[in-house]
Amino acid sequence: MDFQTGPIRDASRAGDYGRVIELARKRRQMTQAALGQALGMSQSAVSRLEKRGSASYNTDILAAAAAHLQIPPALVGLADGSTAQVQARDDDPMHRRTVLGGAVAAMAAPSWPPGQTPATRWAARPPPCG
Repeated sequence: MDFQTGPIRDASRAGDYGRVIELARKRRQMTQAALGQALGMSQSAVSRLEKRGSASYNTDILAAAAAHLQIPPALVGLADGSTAQVQARDDDPMHRRTVLGGAVAAMAAPSWPPGQTPATRWAARPPPCG
C-alpha cells in the first residue's frame, strides 16, 4: 500500500488521523465492525473515531489501529520508534556517577510545596496542645 501520496498522506498532513484509519481500513476491505472487534471497540466507536477530524485522539487506540492496519505510526501522528536510542552500560563509571549524583541531589532537596519555605511551614502549624 502506497502511503507516500494520495488521500491517506493528505489526511495525515491535515491531522485527520481518523480519516487515515478509515482509508486504510477500506483499502484492506475491512468493516468497521471487524476493526472494532480487533481493537476491542464497538462498531459505533470506530465510526466516531473515523469521523473525529483533527480533534484529539487516544494514542493507544491510534497505535493499535496503525499496527492492525499495518500503516506507519507516523501517519497517525505517532513516533515510529525507529529513532536511535543510547543505552548506557551499568559498568560505565560515568553513568554510575550521573545516576548516583542525581539520586543524592533528589534526596537532599527540600520537599516543600511550591511557594513554601521552612519558616512559612512552621509558622502555619497550630500551637502545640498543652
